[in-house]
Amino acid sequence: MINIKEILKELVEKNNLINEDVEIKISDTKLDTSKIKDYPLMSGKEILLRANFKGCYGDAFTDKPVEFKGTIKELLDKGNRAEIIATLNAVMRYLGLVDRTVHCTGNEPEKCAKELVKYLKELKPKKIGIIGFQPAFVKEIVNIFGPENVIVSDLNPENVGKIKYGTKIIHGKYNEDLIKNSDVVLVTGSTISNGTFENIWELAKKYKKRIIFYGTTIAGISKILGIERFCKLGK
Repeated sequence: MINIKEILKELVEKNNLINEDVEIKISDTKLDTSKIKDYPLMSGKEILLRANFKGCYGDAFTDKPVEFKGTIKELLDKGNRAEIIATLNAVMRYLGLVDRTVHCTGNEPEKCAKELVKYLKELKPKKIGIIGFQPAFVKEIVNIFGPENVIVSDLNPENVGKIKYGTKIIHGKYNEDLIKNSDVVLVTGSTISNGTFENIWELAKKYKKRIIFYGTTIAGISKILGIERFCKLGK
């Protein structure tokens, strides 16, 4: 597993920031549910943490909501993975290394989905895999490319086996088959928080598939590892 704590530690030591304060709170980000009602963020299945470092913000999804206020050194001693990721994103934003580290709001996920479809059309994939149920993306991609050309996986038992926007959601344990049978694979950036990132990344390399991570959680790590990220409307 990528040692994100060590990455943050090296970054703040290099820039003499280890004794600076950071504050992490649960974000109250609101999404428009008038058309799409099953966002994990709005149903409480996922929680968005937001780190504030010198007025620069970094987000990370988690299922373990915690808050923190103290120095980065103290955070490195006792913070969990999501807290470390949120702080890494905020610090890298402060240093001008990344942008779009804050989650979009309102109906922006739907607008982002339309931008994503435009981009996918340029890539001309026959089959698209989506790892992590992002309803706005699934709805738009299935609508444009057809349910027979889209494979979606998720870990939430409330989604697995259900038909969502015309396509059946399979369990994440079948991600290898999903990757093997897709031309382009879209992956939620939350995988860097929940510990599934490395396996997915390695499988994409094994099968030589184009992999695109989306969202704010993976902003910093995508920059560090040189991974393609899609996040049109992040702040």
